[in-house]
Amino acid sequence: MDRGFIYLNKKNLISNLDYLGQVSQKKICLVVKANAYGHGIEWTVRVADSFGVDWFAVASVDEALIVRKASPLSNILLLSEPSVSQLDIIQKNKIDLTVYNTTFIDELIKSEYPFNVHLKVDTGMHRVGCEPDKFETLFSQIVESSLNLRGVCTHFPVSDTNSESTNNSIALFKEIISNVDVSNLLVHVDNSASTFFNSDTAFNMSRIGLAAYGTFVSSENLNHELNPIMEIKTRISNLQKRKAGETVSYGKAQKLERDSIIATAPIGYGDGYPWNSFPDGRVIVKNTFCKLVGRVTMDQILFDVTDLNVEIDDEVVILGKSDDSSLEITVSDIASWNKTIEWEILTNMSKRLERVEVG
Repeated sequence: MDRGFIYLNKKNLISNLDYLGQVSQKKICLVVKANAYGHGIEWTVRVADSFGVDWFAVASVDEALIVRKASPLSNILLLSEPSVSQLDIIQKNKIDLTVYNTTFIDELIKSEYPFNVHLKVDTGMHRVGCEPDKFETLFSQIVESSLNLRGVCTHFPVSDTNSESTNNSIALFKEIISNVDVSNLLVHVDNSASTFFNSDTAFNMSRIGLAAYGTFVSSENLNHELNPIMEIKTRISNLQKRKAGETVSYGKAQKLERDSIIATAPIGYGDGYPWNSFPDGRVIVKNTFCKLVGRVTMDQILFDVTDLNVEIDDEVVILGKSDDSSLEITVSDIASWNKTIEWEILTNMSKRLERVEVG
């Protein structure tokens, strides 16, 4: 082990997808943008494809091409409008487009190629999506053109924190589409959080990201049976004895209160382990939590092993459970130490850490 490994549990991914399908009672569109939330697009797509998932959502054309190589027959949905200069490669690789701007839709129609499109309407996110009062006009324009309308959709801004507000957005969306015929279309609004409380049969596909990877975030404490896919482990690469009163790492940010044994592990913010993990962060060594000591550096972290009997190359758990399963460090723990969100922790995991399949 040079730096560390990201261990990817195939069994847990399949179990999560199966469970989410049962919860949603809808087709699953697995969101694999940002390198499949740090897990690796190719691996994630291959495993999900083998389970029967046939829809994948991405944020860029480059990501779509990786999906197409890993799953030649799958459906791929690009979640935002690309540059017109990319239309040839989109056409060649049969990538579905999310559309919402009149100018872009006009360009597609002008090409006379039957691109597959999904019309997105803004129901409160105010990021991308057509205005509600323009939806019917754009819907008719697409239907009457050479384009192939395959779906209509929206996106929720607070489904993980406010189900009441999200239910209002659902009601608004249903009102917006009520005057058009969507009976033969994919109607997709749900993300990970809303999948757990939106049982409306008016919708037939859910776009699921974070939950599929075994992390669920909701302020409403909804029960779930999801299992994390990712564990990160490295090793002790150095041990040193330091005296009380000495300082450790950049900025001399921590002064030792006692004579200490300080361990080093070869992982840092260059690998995606966040800089702000100090001073609250910890790792697991020999079924024991060990506090970080001093600032996280680009390639290494330091932690206190004074009370343990350890050696060079002993295993260090960065994310996941201890050997005896009595202790665990979760994505939410690391996010909390860094005052950020779980999505950022996962998507920042560097390709410098080798991904290894287990389970």
